Amino acid sequence: MKNNKKILLIMFLFGIFIGSLDSGIISPARTVIANSLAVSQNNSVWMITIYTLVYAVSMPISGKLSDRYGKKKLFTVSIFIFGLGSLLCGLSNYFTSYPMLLISRAIQALGGGGIMPIATAYIGESFPKERRGSALGIVGGVYGISNVLGPTVGSAILGAAGSSNWGLLFLVNVPIVIIVIAISILIKDGAEVKPSKKMDLSGGTVASLLILSIMYALTNFDFHDFAKSVSSINVYPFLISFIVLLPVFIVIEKKAEDPIINLKYFTSREIALTLMLAFISGIGLMGIVFIPQFAENVLKLKTGSGGYLVTLMAVFTGVAAPLGGKLIDKFSAKFILVLGFSCTAIGALILALIVVKFSSIFILIAGLALMGLGMGFTMGTPLNYLIQTNVPEDETASAQSTLSLIRSIGVAISPNILINFISDAAKNLQGNLMAVMPKIPMGPNAPAQSLTGKGVSPEALAGIQNADVTTIVDSLKKFSASMIDSMAPGIKQSMAGKLPKGVSPDVAVVNMKMDYLKQVDSSKALLETTFQNTLNSGFSKLFIAAAVIALIGLILSIMLKNKKVK
Repeated sequence: MKNNKKILLIMFLFGIFIGSLDSGIISPARTVIANSLAVSQNNSVWMITIYTLVYAVSMPISGKLSDRYGKKKLFTVSIFIFGLGSLLCGLSNYFTSYPMLLISRAIQALGGGGIMPIATAYIGESFPKERRGSALGIVGGVYGISNVLGPTVGSAILGAAGSSNWGLLFLVNVPIVIIVIAISILIKDGAEVKPSKKMDLSGGTVASLLILSIMYALTNFDFHDFAKSVSSINVYPFLISFIVLLPVFIVIEKKAEDPIINLKYFTSREIALTLMLAFISGIGLMGIVFIPQFAENVLKLKTGSGGYLVTLMAVFTGVAAPLGGKLIDKFSAKFILVLGFSCTAIGALILALIVVKFSSIFILIAGLALMGLGMGFTMGTPLNYLIQTNVPEDETASAQSTLSLIRSIGVAISPNILINFISDAAKNLQGNLMAVMPKIPMGPNAPAQSLTGKGVSPEALAGIQNADVTTIVDSLKKFSASMIDSMAPGIKQSMAGKLPKGVSPDVAVVNMKMDYLKQVDSSKALLETTFQNTLNSGFSKLFIAAAVIALIGLILSIMLKNKKVK
């Protein structure tokens, strides 16, 4: 029987690994997939959005069904649906069908929403309370590592298989799903649940519409331009829908025998604080998305080479999660949350205030190590422990689903809060670079002229917009050459009668362009520093915001009761 429990534990951990890995694995491939299927960048967002929406809707329903009919049974159904969606997503590559990909992503998300909360609830229940922290620490470690490594694994698969075979990003799930289902069929756990209360169908329907409304509105919301966002057709109708449906949902759930989302969770001080901390951890989780670009900018690395630092961070996350679980058993969940949010805040401030000024790889690693430790301590283990400790045993999966849903709402709004710091800095790039570029000579006795960008080819302009710190000077040279070519007729005209004998205006313009590009080369250090500092100003604000978010989490953690398992 003990061996069966160990095998089932491995099965659930496999499910958690592929479920959380998949949420990030597609990120680096979105542009590749869009180009392959001839889809615009705006429409390509739907391959991520549709997964996010269906995933959020499926979580509370899957959790409630597993509490009613058995966690292992519903986990197996969820993993099967996830595997089927993964297979269809992979095949859409070879059928060259974007609608097929979107439908397949929805199927995949329908199964994915049940994997994490059900597995976490089952594993937590399988261990006695004095060892529950250690068990959930393993869950947190697997979840943390796979979540952080998702984009890196995605890039590695694309690099090995080639961009034309992006379907492998999804097909890699299929053999793991087959193994998990085989284990589930062969190993019996002896648990049997017989529902005794009426299923809350009306509550489930309204909850689905409520979650879809708020998630879609938040996904499209720009918190840095509040007024414009609120008036957007992609936001206000869904906010109104949410406001209208919320009281309807509350009335239905109060009357339901077995509510989809138990409203008592929000009236219990400890559970409400736990859910608020889940929301905060969800917002902070997305900060890792910007770390590769930040590392590349401060260390002057080529685009795509900063991913190994995320891998390093994942190692610290993977160490911290099981360690945090053991410390929960020894001390308390509150202790680990306070420790974790403190590490995250200090690490984020190191990146925001020190690394941007000194560009030291050692200080960068120290900051990332602290953030990785903080993420490992806070992201899953203590919150999962708190929710399972404070709800009845027959509600653990639905309570875990509520926790995951609240965290997902935090994840949904996080990019819209954080990315604008980088966007605002990027808007200043061209102006700041033009201000330190050498002026273009306009011929004998004519005043030199600053670069303006007028008449420049779209390719040269795009080169600057897509450049990194290692390619910015070459991009500026192409930009300058394009601008001089566009100005050449005017320059030649101004040279008329002023050139030495035997020197044609064409030759003079060519020589002038070559001399100017040499000046740009000689200004390389200044141009790279300007590029770095402009982007770093955005990264600095982003990580200060991440530190503030962690400090809010720290304050909420201090408000928890200091419960210790005896």
